[in-house]
Amino acid sequence: MDKSEKKPQKIVLLITRLDRGGSAELTMQLAAGLSQRGFDVILISGRTIEPLWDPEQYAANHGFSIQFINSLVRPLNPVKDFVALIRIIKILNDIQPDILHTNSSKAGLLGRFAGVICRIDKVYHSPHGHIFYGYYNRFISRVFILLEKIAARFTTKILNLTEFGRQDHTRENIAKPNKFIVSSCGVELEPFLENPARNLSEPPAHPIQIVWAGRIVPIKNLELLLKSAELLQIQKLLISYKIVGDGELLSASKSFVQQKGLRNIEFLGYRTDLPEILAKCDVFILTSLNEGFGRVLVEAMASGLAIIATKVGGVPEIITDGINGLLIPSDDPDALCNAIMTLYKKPEMRRQMGFENSKKAEFYSLNNYIDKIINIYQIFN
Repeated sequence: MDKSEKKPQKIVLLITRLDRGGSAELTMQLAAGLSQRGFDVILISGRTIEPLWDPEQYAANHGFSIQFINSLVRPLNPVKDFVALIRIIKILNDIQPDILHTNSSKAGLLGRFAGVICRIDKVYHSPHGHIFYGYYNRFISRVFILLEKIAARFTTKILNLTEFGRQDHTRENIAKPNKFIVSSCGVELEPFLENPARNLSEPPAHPIQIVWAGRIVPIKNLELLLKSAELLQIQKLLISYKIVGDGELLSASKSFVQQKGLRNIEFLGYRTDLPEILAKCDVFILTSLNEGFGRVLVEAMASGLAIIATKVGGVPEIITDGINGLLIPSDDPDALCNAIMTLYKKPEMRRQMGFENSKKAEFYSLNNYIDKIINIYQIFN
């Protein structure tokens, strides 16, 4: 058969859920990018409750197919997990993909076990961070680590977003070091580059506008910012805050603000116009307890914002303390308060960090990421 007549490689991407969040967005964009580059792509996911986009419409618009497994859920559920495993095995047997690429912890475990049963030769896994700490108690975390060690035996390569994530996996002896590759991450930068923050276009001035964006859930630790805002209010500084996102702790966060009498804090809810929101701000704050990469950091960087972030996970590989942002502990409101005051009092530092970030963000473009993934598929057979 002539080379031009060969059928395109079949790639199955598997993820636990396509709910709002960086891992879901990146997996959808990877599916679209692979399809546009000539691969036959099938995306499998648990039933999505809070999708970033309409998954089926997005798949239709970008040339890949999508299948849902209702029993594939995020919480531990032995019955549903077993049913999901059987369903994944059936789908893989029907499709017979050339490549299986699992994403996120639950789908990563079930998918790789299904992959070895279905005798798929090329199996890749993207953890998008990990759940070794920060999510579950120590016993459950150790169970996940044991399962990861088993699943790693059936994995061609494990793709970490950062060197820190790779080191966490090797530290836990998940597999030998040569099993891991740092793939980095990809972000669609254009909407943010086209909406530069006022840091870059206007003379620095007061009041300053701080923005926080993410899921309002325990791991994202919004409480740290709210406690710092309480401390800063005593200083009577000209600061206002925009909180972008929703989640299980939204109501509790609003109650905290009301009970403490905090002013100039606006909860915007879930928004699709983040580039425009960031453009009107001066400082972006990330307060996570654990963060595999932090795509929103790159979005804030592309906008030209100065950044304050907790020194967790892969964040220090993106933010260099004192150069393009300030790093703080994840449990210290006083440290965050001091960092905010530093950028408040040093407008030229804010501006310089913004310029540095707008340049550095280009390394994390979505096209660069997709090219890296294809290269990994081709090199490691």
